[in-house]
Amino acid sequence: MPVMQKFDDFSEQVALKQHNLNTDTLKVALTNVAPVATQTVFDPVTNHAAPAAANGYTAGGEDVTNALSEVGGVATISGSDITYTASGGSIGPFQYMVLYNDTNVTDMVVSYYDHGASITLLDGESFVFDILTNLFTIS
Repeated sequence: MPVMQKFDDFSEQVALKQHNLNTDTLKVALTNVAPVATQTVFDPVTNHAAPAAANGYTAGGEDVTNALSEVGGVATISGSDITYTASGGSIGPFQYMVLYNDTNVTDMVVSYYDHGASITLLDGESFVFDILTNLFTIS
């Protein structure tokens, strides 16, 4: 899985209580527009022209069903893998996966992942956003 790139504003917004990483809905959206580290909110119309809501993709992305745990002063935010499967047509192109807080009224961004190259899923093909053991840790 590609390495997480944290948006610059995320740390400040956690300190300002803009995110409840245990109960807020975090979503992953696909886009072919390179994220900018200084970006603060997710906007599928102006910031990220994500694939259209069709062919197995939901506009705005999918819920990662996140949960928070803490051991020895390290908070771990975990989630579930997301599988995108093209059905009835293609999904894409996309290169980036943007994690954002859908519960926050302005959809504040958290992080993004770069797949390394733009891809398009053809009808019947799948792409897994593999979370592995956790989305990220805070220590």
